[in-house]
Amino acid sequence: MLASGTGAYSSSVALNLNNPPKRDTATLPGGGYLVLAFETDNPGAWLMHCHIAFHISEGFGVQFLERSSEILSATNGAAFVEAGCYAWDSYVPPISPNDSGL
Repeated sequence: MLASGTGAYSSSVALNLNNPPKRDTATLPGGGYLVLAFETDNPGAWLMHCHIAFHISEGFGVQFLERSSEILSATNGAAFVEAGCYAWDSYVPPISPNDSGL
């Protein structure tokens, strides 16, 4: 996390570039901003989301696609990816038509 605060973010906000905290989670202040940095060196579709489940259906989630041309070779092909989707669908059906259940 490079910075966070209330109100609107502007380019005048000082970023902590000298050994910033390294965490798996960060809190986005209500009505505020959060500045994150991460290395994009791992092929895949990665989900960043709020940990309050129903918030995902309200738009508190974003997916980053990293090195898309390498995804199929990194996962042994499309069959592997599709098998994971089918296994998930049979394990946990969607909670409602409007919510992924994440």
